Amino acid sequence: MKLWPINGISLALNAILAVAIFLSFRKSPPLTHAPVATTTVSTGISQSPPTVTNTSSPGLPFQWSQIASEDLKVYRDHLRAIGCPELTVREIIRAVINERFVQRRQDILASFQGQYWDMVLRRELVQRQIFTQSKWGRSLSSLAAEREQLIADVLGQDALVTEAERQTQQANLKQRLSWLSPEKRARLIELEKKHDQQLAAWNAALGSRVNSAPTQEDGDQLQKIQQDFDESEKELLTPEELTELKLRSSDVANWAASLPGFKPTEDEWRSLTGLRSQYEESQNELANQNLTEEQRTAQQNELQSNFDNAIKAALDPDQYAQYQLANNDQYQAIHNVTQRYGLPDSVASQSLNVQQEAQAAAAQVRANASLSPDAQQAALNAIQQATEQNLSQIFGSQVLSTYKEYGGDWISGLSH
Repeated sequence: MKLWPINGISLALNAILAVAIFLSFRKSPPLTHAPVATTTVSTGISQSPPTVTNTSSPGLPFQWSQIASEDLKVYRDHLRAIGCPELTVREIIRAVINERFVQRRQDILASFQGQYWDMVLRRELVQRQIFTQSKWGRSLSSLAAEREQLIADVLGQDALVTEAERQTQQANLKQRLSWLSPEKRARLIELEKKHDQQLAAWNAALGSRVNSAPTQEDGDQLQKIQQDFDESEKELLTPEELTELKLRSSDVANWAASLPGFKPTEDEWRSLTGLRSQYEESQNELANQNLTEEQRTAQQNELQSNFDNAIKAALDPDQYAQYQLANNDQYQAIHNVTQRYGLPDSVASQSLNVQQEAQAAAAQVRANASLSPDAQQAALNAIQQATEQNLSQIFGSQVLSTYKEYGGDWISGLSH
């Protein structure tokens, strides 16, 4: 069955469109879906706080400027004095502190932006450790340590992390360590907390100096911190548990979360995570080799090919097909919208088929040198119109409207 019966178009135009008509587009039955209600979330503090009443002079209104102060401790005390809840006091002061550090952080990132993609291409940012030891990483770490110190000075150590952040961190940590016994999990959490505090102190000490370039002594101290932590882990965990922890804590452990619709089994996740870790290690080794651009490209292509073949061998055909689909950028763009409206993954797959077939049809029309410019444009317009009609049947008009705004630019591009 053809996707687009173009009734009412002249015989001449039908002849012109012959190159597109032979493509077999399948019609999809209309689907009716109830859109999922969206919730608006407040992302900041109102810049125009409501007028409050001065408790020292009942009935007399005063301006927020009477409470706000450049001295954050005075600001804090004023908020408490008017009965502001402690949680709100923390949120207001933290917001003010964050605002003070925004420009400095943007300046650091701006100085780094120009070289970022060069470093990515050279595989110099594959591991987070490499970035944290770079000039920009040290600057950002120093700035973060300064911010945290200011928060602690004004609000206390407990305010360094919001309650929501604390709950999220605890949930993520428990999930990552859920396979351990409760006793070992608690002890490991304490070890990691102590390790993070030591690293933060090291970064803060480094950032407090005029010349923040690390010395040999700094490097030795950092190495000692890491060695002590590694030894503590080895004493706590069995070799098998330590291997599992390293796998789950690796930079590539969360790879499956970025692949919509792909749900690996536990064994598949472990197998693919190991392959990805090996691939990253090989990339790092390649980045450190003194090679010509041609040699580097050849080895990079070989690494990629070997990795792709290993992934294919690790999955059954159906799972591998789903893995490939989830890695498709076009599918991800569609899935982002369908997931927002609570639609099944099959809708995203249907829509991707329509996109690929429509783009192939448009490409053949553009490649047909026998068509005049006007005839070619008419054919492309017809393809675009039919594609929108088909997507509207699959999505519904509201979802299609959202998709056209967030990821559906290709639809209008069909006629260009």
